[in-house]
Amino acid sequence: MDREAFEHAIVRRLLDHVENRTTDLADDVLELSTDAYSAETHAEEVDVLFRDHPLVLCLSGALPEPNTYFTVDLCGSPVLLTRDARGEVHAMANICRHRGVRLVDGAGAAKKFTCPFHAWVYDLEGALVRVPVGEAFEGMCRDEKGLVELPVAEGYGLVVGRLRPGAAVDVDEYLGPGLADELAMLDFADWRPYGETHVHEVAANWKVTLDTYRENYHFNYLHRRTLATYAHGGVLTFDAFGAHLRNTSALRSIDALKGVPESEWTDVTQHFSYQYALFPNVSLTFDSRHAELWQILPIDAASCEVVHTAYARPDLDEAEQAKLVEMAPWICDAVVDAEDFWVAARTEPGVRSGLLDTVVFGRNEPAPQHLHRGFAAAVEAARERRARP
Repeated sequence: MDREAFEHAIVRRLLDHVENRTTDLADDVLELSTDAYSAETHAEEVDVLFRDHPLVLCLSGALPEPNTYFTVDLCGSPVLLTRDARGEVHAMANICRHRGVRLVDGAGAAKKFTCPFHAWVYDLEGALVRVPVGEAFEGMCRDEKGLVELPVAEGYGLVVGRLRPGAAVDVDEYLGPGLADELAMLDFADWRPYGETHVHEVAANWKVTLDTYRENYHFNYLHRRTLATYAHGGVLTFDAFGAHLRNTSALRSIDALKGVPESEWTDVTQHFSYQYALFPNVSLTFDSRHAELWQILPIDAASCEVVHTAYARPDLDEAEQAKLVEMAPWICDAVVDAEDFWVAARTEPGVRSGLLDTVVFGRNEPAPQHLHRGFAAAVEAARERRARP
């Protein structure tokens, strides 16, 4: 299927839902034990889902050309990502091997990194290339004091890695064939960040926070004065790709296509948005102009942080770029912080009070159902691996 046919198929599904006031449905209601939000479950999930499992670290556009770098902190692990002179991506602990000092902040162009404490110098592949007063470190093997290397791979516009040294990462294996082909078709590898990567602190469990991205049943209520003014609430498509998934939402502009022959449709991407959940913790949203990467990261059982980076299509004109920059504070402040994360925080301490046995996900919430089943399956598989002789 080519891209136009693919997008037309999505629009047909959304128009049918808008016309009939329906949405994609799960087979059954899911009652999830509130033990899923306990401190014990949290500790096991961090170990299995975040420290051992591949994670999306950034999009390719965060490293737009050779000799660039990008830093991000994930689950207490400071990560330095680089694109070397050959264009290859590397991931390393953003920690000087001398005394453990954070090496660099932010993003930009560089050919080397100099520790601000004692000026130990590393290249873009992490090799230690200079030690001031070198004679004081005679007997130390410099080849063994490069930055700690982390597994990483790049493909389909994603940079995927692990937060612990170990086995290599395979992007195709991580995504699976269906999703890999789809992301390749969307062709966003050259989209570049605009604005600054920033962190939202949320007083809620990471899964509660992640669930706010995964259904729009709440649009007509929680977002009635914001998102519901330009997107249809309660209208969502759902498609699973292994542990990952895709939702699409209909913008209100889609109403203009009602009764219009499909042969006359043009640029339908302006009428809906893609919302991908990349297992375990990433929400990646697209419209026709930009993408937003939301990395939901656990802190403890009752709190998390969300690292947010926005990427723009490279051929946008200045007016379109300016509109994106203008809209960004409204999305973050008026919608995400003031509504989504506000209501997420109101689950505390309810889900751990002992007064509820379960929380409920309706048939009209298939995406969070899918994710929670995936979390449980991954944790159980890890337990089985540990139990083997």
